[in-house]
Amino acid sequence: MRIGVVTSAYHPEVGGVETHVRRLCAALVATGDEVEVLTQAAAGSVETIDGVVVRRFPLTVSAANYRFSVGLWKWLRGHAGRYDVLHAHSYHALAALPAALTNRTPMVFTPHYHGTGHSRLRAALHPVYRPLGRRIVARSSRIICVTRAERELLIGHFPEARNRMVVVPNGTDPAPDLVAGPEPGRSILCVGRLERYKRVDRVIRAMTQLPGDHRLDVVGAGPAAEEWQQLADRLGLSPDRVVFHGRLPDGAFHARMASAAAVVSASAHEAFGMAVADALTAGIPTVASFIPAHRELAAMAAPGAPLWLVNPDDEAALADALRVAAGTDRAEHGRNTLPTWSDVVLATREIYTGVAPPVHVIQQAKAGAGAGDR
Repeated sequence: MRIGVVTSAYHPEVGGVETHVRRLCAALVATGDEVEVLTQAAAGSVETIDGVVVRRFPLTVSAANYRFSVGLWKWLRGHAGRYDVLHAHSYHALAALPAALTNRTPMVFTPHYHGTGHSRLRAALHPVYRPLGRRIVARSSRIICVTRAERELLIGHFPEARNRMVVVPNGTDPAPDLVAGPEPGRSILCVGRLERYKRVDRVIRAMTQLPGDHRLDVVGAGPAAEEWQQLADRLGLSPDRVVFHGRLPDGAFHARMASAAAVVSASAHEAFGMAVADALTAGIPTVASFIPAHRELAAMAAPGAPLWLVNPDDEAALADALRVAAGTDRAEHGRNTLPTWSDVVLATREIYTGVAPPVHVIQQAKAGAGAGDR
């Protein structure tokens, strides 16, 4: 099967959607599918990553939250017919629009839906954008939700699409054998794009209530990074108590995971919660916000999994949970078995098969053309 995957950004850019799409595409290629990622970047390029052809179209508008590429629109208008299925990602980015509006190729949509914007301005614009979002939803043959909580949120806003929604939880990769190097103190790891809705500021404030040998390692990049660095300074937390690593390559990130005494996610909303799932799979004690997606992950994990759900606005409760998690022996709990990307691919390919035409026509024959022209 030939699949065109449309996403606003792709590896090496980092984020929950980017991680989801990269893992899904690599797993699809491993099953023998031909996968092309159609995405946007500062400069156009074509390369192959993990066996996936990645076509990057240059940005026409580079605004961080509203970027789009005319080149991507033109490619989909002219070339979408070469794919059996288009799979568009993210309601909250504009790249899904050309997948929906420029062609008639069967389309699957994974919205990664939060129900609101990630800033006051974006939240205010969310109702304005909804008519366009409704066109994407209406165009989609199937809508893949990564949790039941996401599906219920979507049904509340798009009830007419209820019967086209299916739940396929995100997968996790088998946890690598993590070998920790010698490091002082106890590392609390926070991973993700540094947007305000991730509420890393709550974790930084909680650090003031933890012993001096506890360190917060923040991995990721984003618009809130400078603001949170300044907050740590104002609170008197030295650079070795709150460390901003930025983006890390896989090897360095795995080293951080190996050294972590605990993982934390204080996010205000998630469609799934990849950081929490990865931590549980690796057997790392985890503290997470008490949101529907994280509660659903808690139900998927093994009984007694080292997961503490708290309200990050309660600074004392968050600090207590972090102290307990960081003091928990990882060896006592072991790893958790959550759905793998192989499970996700099996379910996703079944959806593709259900929407793709049984015979794929590459190009419609011209009137009067002979058989040799077809």
